[in-house]
Order: sequence, then structure tokens, then C-alpha cells
Amino acid sequence: MALDVLRRFPHFAGLSEASLERISRITRVRTFEQGDRLFEEGDTAASLMLILFGEVNLVYKLGNGREVVGDTLLSGDALAWSALLPPHTLTASAVARKAGSLVEIEAKGLRSMCEEDKEFGYHMMKEVATMLRSRLSAMRVQIAAGFAERA
Repeated sequence: MALDVLRRFPHFAGLSEASLERISRITRVRTFEQGDRLFEEGDTAASLMLILFGEVNLVYKLGNGREVVGDTLLSGDALAWSALLPPHTLTASAVARKAGSLVEIEAKGLRSMCEEDKEFGYHMMKEVATMLRSRLSAMRVQIAAGFAERA
């Protein structure tokens, strides 16, 4: 995996060349087509993913079995943050809205790096926290829009 691809993502800004090189060894690029299900809610998160291009819907299953789109992710966005946080279970499904490609970083290797290098681990946890804040904000917008439609 070329380091240049990883450098495109702000999630890795400020990391050392050695850290980027280690990440590149556990990384692969994967393509997807419109409609592909990239992962399923409830499964174990095998990798952290970063969208190179394309669009991906995060889909949540409601108690009645109906699925709703909670957010649409674009180029540069990260998904499957559960790869870094126990119990490593995916909290949503991901469905390609438009064809594209993404970077997959193997979860176990990334977690090992976080454990071995506390500064790197802290950096990655800050990125996950930022991601979660963004997802919560998007969900608030979706919930508000749903209430507005019913009013």
C-alpha cells in the first residue's frame, strides 16, 4: 500500500513516517459497486475503513426490522470505528450508495499498534471520538427531520 494513499486522510496527519509505514503493511484497497453491503450491523469489525471515493450509507436496523439510513459518508470519511473499541461489534450496516473504493486497515494489527505505542493509540482514539461526535450530530439531524415530516 503506497504511503501516499494514507497521507490523503486527515486522520493520520501528524503521525510519524514509521507509524504510516506500519499501517501501510496491514492495509489494502477494496473496490465496491452501488448496492454492495460492505458490512453488517452486529458483525465483528475486522477493519477500520476509509473511503477513497464513492458514497456509503450507514444503515441502522430498527426494532421492527425496518432499516433506515442514519448518515451518508463520502470521500475521506472513516467507517467501522468499532474496529478500535471493544467489544469490536459493528453498530450499523454499510451499503454503497455509489460505486467507489476504500482503504481497509486490519483491526487486530491496528489495535496492537495502539497498545504498543501509547502516543499513536491516543491519536487514534481522538480520531475515533471525533468520528463518533460527527455520527451523533448526523443522527440528531435525521431524527429532527423525521419529527418535522410527521408534524
